[in-house]
Amino acid sequence: MRIAAGVLIVLFITGTAFAEGAGSKASPMGMSSDPKADAVRAYESGRRRLEKAGNIAAELAADPDAGKREKLQRNLQKSLEGAAADFRAAVRNDPNLYQAYSELGFALRKLGKYSDSLAAYDKSLALQPGFSPALEYRAEAYLGLNRIDEAKEAYAILFAGDRPRADVLFKAMEKWVEERRATPGNVDAAQVEQFAQWVEKRAAIHATVGTTVKSSEVRSW
Repeated sequence: MRIAAGVLIVLFITGTAFAEGAGSKASPMGMSSDPKADAVRAYESGRRRLEKAGNIAAELAADPDAGKREKLQRNLQKSLEGAAADFRAAVRNDPNLYQAYSELGFALRKLGKYSDSLAAYDKSLALQPGFSPALEYRAEAYLGLNRIDEAKEAYAILFAGDRPRADVLFKAMEKWVEERRATPGNVDAAQVEQFAQWVEKRAAIHATVGTTVKSSEVRSW
């Protein structure tokens, strides 16, 4: 069949317009032309990975057999690394997404990268001062680095403004005391006991002062 030249020209113009229209919605790499939309998608992907990591951590806490534990630990590492990559992508696309910096700090802290996690928390709080998730997460990173005074300062702020997160941090403090009593590492035993006494006094306050402030979401692992 022979097609008239005029028809071919119309088909060419229409096809070009269609291709240009498609290109206006997506880049050649399959990414949206809206960086903020890409940031949100990456952030939500990272959140899903963290949820999966939390489920794996719960399985590990149940103390499975050695073979299953090894597999779970590999899967946990993979989920946390994937989450960190997603949150990095989120802040690349939207440098003002303070929630993503906070979650990036969480993933990095769980990977044992405390210094990097602190940098992420600091960025989140620079963008949104007083953001309680970042305050609590950063305080747990302080505990990991044995920076007790800074953890206590964060606790005081949270106790006044976001009691559920203060409770989560307090449990982390109790765990820190238990672990350092068993294995002090480079922490002076007197410092451990001094902090333990502070924790015991706060425990009495926790028993008498109920939670009055509800947080929209508290991650406890």
